[in-house]
Formats: sequence, structure tokens, C-alpha cells
Amino acid sequence: MLKTDSIPILGDVYRSEFASVYRRILETVPDSVLGYSGSILFQSYPGEFSQADVDRFITAEPFSPVLVFLGSASEGEARTGHPLVGCFRFYVHQWNEEYQHQLFLYWSGKPSFFSLPRTLENDEIAIFHAASASCPMNNRPNGNILFHRNVLIVSRLGTLGNDSAMNQFLAFFYRQQGFKTDFLNQNTITSYKSSSFAGMIIADADDSPFSEILESVQRLRQNFADSTITVYTNSPRINEKIDLQNAGANEIISKPVFW
Repeated sequence: MLKTDSIPILGDVYRSEFASVYRRILETVPDSVLGYSGSILFQSYPGEFSQADVDRFITAEPFSPVLVFLGSASEGEARTGHPLVGCFRFYVHQWNEEYQHQLFLYWSGKPSFFSLPRTLENDEIAIFHAASASCPMNNRPNGNILFHRNVLIVSRLGTLGNDSAMNQFLAFFYRQQGFKTDFLNQNTITSYKSSSFAGMIIADADDSPFSEILESVQRLRQNFADSTITVYTNSPRINEKIDLQNAGANEIISKPVFW
């Protein structure tokens, strides 16, 4: 019996763009779900689920969240269609470790993003994320980020160059979480190649052609075989995520992203 038997999950969860998120959600479910479980919908195309479907879940459990994961065919729905309301909507490429952790907290009966009222506006959600970002990332389940407290930052992945503004932004965030940071570029790869400092590499993809970004990830993996490599990139499609993983990335996070 799956641990998710008490959690309604609808949709084509084995569809290529949903499969990895579905697998991560299965890994997140605690042995016993406390309180209201909530409901999860995987929407492959606009109109697959109606507002009446969402309303039925809300009526059954008024205080539990309804999560809707949207595939690429639903992009632009908020502008040109009729997006479902009263639920938490995520494009699959937006799902990240922070949301994963918040879902784990919710199912464990602890305060969480998913405990908040479904009537929240975007600015109120942003305030919640800003407050959460000041809390150290301790005791997060299923996260490679836990095993290394040193971070090397690459701010222009396509060229392994420097962008001082992005460097400082990423460094500030990770230092807030208790990490030690330094910057990686063409000139410092050799010096860090044999260094234990390179436990984790945070790479921000610039606007270079995707082929150049792939080559840079492959180069990082060749030089840092034992490092955890996380790539931030703009709205990656499922095939791009697969290519980046094959090139050596451990985690691909979509931008823009809430922390």
C-alpha cells in the first residue's frame, strides 16, 4: 500500500514532464499524514480538470490545500484561459526543494506555506517566502544541499565568466543560510579542482545558447567529479532538464524562483 493512499492524486502522473515531481512527492510523504491531507492534480492540458473538480475537494476538506501541477501545454493559461482558482498552481519546472520541504512540514502537522489561506494574494505569498528565506536550511529531507557547507558560485554559466551583481546576490542568500561561499570562473577552476571546498557548485545559467550551457556543465562535472552541481536556468523544458542531468547536473531549478 502506498503511503499516498490517503491523499487524492489525479492526472497522468507518469507523463514524462510530471514523473520526476510525482516521484519526489512520494518521497516526501511521511509514514503517517497528520490532519488534512489535501489533494493533488496533475493537469496535462487546459480544461482537463474543471473548477467544479477543485470545488468538490474544497467542500470535502475546506482547510486543506489543493495543489495543481501544470504541464507545458498549460503555459499562458493565466493570460488567455480560465485558470483554476482556490488552489496552489505550479508549473512543473517551478517545483523546488523549498516547496518540497513546506509540503513535508504540512503533512507532518507543522506550520507551512500550505497551511496558509487559499485566498492569499501574490504579494502576501512573497512576504511569506521572504520571511522563510531568513531561516537556515536545517533538517531538510531529500536534499543534497545538506551534505556540504561550502559553496562555489558560477554566475555566468555559459561562459564560466563573472557577473558581480549576480555573484553578490547568490553569495548573500547562501551566507544567510550558513554556508561559506566563494566564486568560480575560468581563472579559478584549476585552483579549486583538487580542493575540498568544492563540495557544492551553484551555477546560474546566463543567456548563452543552450549548447554552451551544456558544455559548461559537462566541464564542471569533469573537473569536479564529486561535487553536487545545482543549475538555475530560465523555465527549463523536460528535454532540457534531461540533457542537463545527463551533462552532470544534480539539480535543475527554474527561474524566477521563490526561496
